[in-house]
Amino acid sequence: MIRRRVASAACALWLWRSAQSSSAVLPSPGSTDRERAVAALHRRASAAAPGTAEAEAVAGALAVIARADLDAGDAGRAAELLGEAYSLDEDSGLILAELTLAHLALGDTGTARFYLHRAEERATSAPPEIFAVLGDVYERLHRLDDAVTAWEEFARFGGQDGDVLARLRRAKDELALQRGQRSADFGRFRVFADPAVEQDDVAAAARTLSAAYDEQSAFFGVELPEPQVAVLYAGRAYFSLASVPDWVAGAYDGKIRVSVQPGGLEPGGILSHELAHAFIRRASADRAPAWLHEGLAQWLEGRRMPRSAFVESVGVRAAPSLPALDARFATRRTRAEARTSYAQALFLVEHIVRVRGEGAVACLVTRLGSARDLDDALRAETGITEAELVAEWRSEGALGR
Repeated sequence: MIRRRVASAACALWLWRSAQSSSAVLPSPGSTDRERAVAALHRRASAAAPGTAEAEAVAGALAVIARADLDAGDAGRAAELLGEAYSLDEDSGLILAELTLAHLALGDTGTARFYLHRAEERATSAPPEIFAVLGDVYERLHRLDDAVTAWEEFARFGGQDGDVLARLRRAKDELALQRGQRSADFGRFRVFADPAVEQDDVAAAARTLSAAYDEQSAFFGVELPEPQVAVLYAGRAYFSLASVPDWVAGAYDGKIRVSVQPGGLEPGGILSHELAHAFIRRASADRAPAWLHEGLAQWLEGRRMPRSAFVESVGVRAAPSLPALDARFATRRTRAEARTSYAQALFLVEHIVRVRGEGAVACLVTRLGSARDLDDALRAETGITEAELVAEWRSEGALGR
């Protein structure tokens, strides 16, 4: 039994390192090659008895593809493959840790904690890479002390992944910043606040989040499975640490993070905006493109973009396609460039609302969870293609071709 687990750990370690190496060629998420690879593994799995060496090998291969899906933002497909991998190899601590991370990405903290408990039980018999994944899990749960410990174990056992070691350094820095933070439970939210943040601001944030939750839950027709973590920072120390531009007052990375300036929490929709990202991630199985995330988050916080303001803000700088607009959100931008990108995303969402109704937007987000791609979801929920949407949007904004 011990020998079999050692062999399994070595196999998992080889698969992990193969996936991380620059020479490894993995099928792209959603590609034909990926689907063929998954189909071939399903055929092997159908003939493999759980617990055998073949079942463990298939489970490891499924987990590698799932990690590529997770890294690409497709947590729904990742969780599905990892669930299949777990059914083949229930003793794999690494697969359990990846399952935990996938369900956290989906916002399903309850299921994530179920798998986390089992992953922790198997950590000592798994390859050191499990500590890299467990560190990611703890960080998402705002358990920074545990995250640092896990990543230090990864390094102690010889882990060399530069990204993991960079996360360890940043977590240590964040720990130093958050000393003295207090926390409070507000039902659907667990709010952490720096010592300099007034208690009135904490209570006001909880009220704003609760009201936004009711509205957004009704809009999408879903609930978030577990309480959301919101962190209120006094000033911009954390945002500077995370290299967030100085014009950004809030961020969402699985946690709602907001900068509170001297004088109290700024009025407006920052908290509602960041909460919207959690709902969009949940409703779309984490498959919504950046323009839809940012456009809909603005719309849900109450922003509107009159045509005159849109033309003035965007002018001739409009993106020629939806992928091109998405790419602009993935690069570092000046304040003016960011304003242009956000204006386009909001105007796109408003266009869909005007011509198809706000219900179509909610259904589009939900459809993304099961659709082949964005074009497929758009056709199903709005009756138009990506190209037609862009053409209509540009025409409405008088942007030309």
